[in-house]
Amino acid sequence: MNLFEIVNNNVTFSPQALLVKPFKEIWDKDETEDKSVAIRELSYIYYMADERSDFMHILDEDERTEEIKRFIDLPKNFDSKRKELIRSIHYYKQMSETTSTKLLQSTRLVLQKISEFLDNIDMDERDERTKKPIHDIGKITASVEKIPKLIKAINEIEKEVIKEKELKAQSGNKSISMFDDYGI
Repeated sequence: MNLFEIVNNNVTFSPQALLVKPFKEIWDKDETEDKSVAIRELSYIYYMADERSDFMHILDEDERTEEIKRFIDLPKNFDSKRKELIRSIHYYKQMSETTSTKLLQSTRLVLQKISEFLDNIDMDERDERTKKPIHDIGKITASVEKIPKLIKAINEIEKEVIKEKELKAQSGNKSISMFDDYGI
């Protein structure tokens, strides 16, 4: 789904986005003259759900929400749990999902678990019976040495996802001529 783009550091959306029911509900609900509330909420959806978002590295959705709220200057009373927003984010994710985006999300989760594991290692922890260290420093340092490769891999996956989305956007804008359609 390439209904949203970043243009001049602002989230923009194609007119077709308003044909999608969850997004149209948000647009129609906004009674401001300039539709500023709807634009901010659609921007929030983009930043929460699109793999191209600068906030996708924040895996905890509540933390991501707080960062996005600050970034796009949403009001303090902004309710990210509103059913229209949740439904729109879910729809956006579902319609945008590809094999590449699934793999990217899985890789991010693995890296998060590795990070949490490393954050919580207590090198002073000892086996009660033998009094030897529980954690093998050699295995830990070997794992840490592999982290740059993992970071490079996730960066490559992110680039591929962005390329994939750009290709889909380009091919989605092409029209087939009568002769191409019939193979003449």
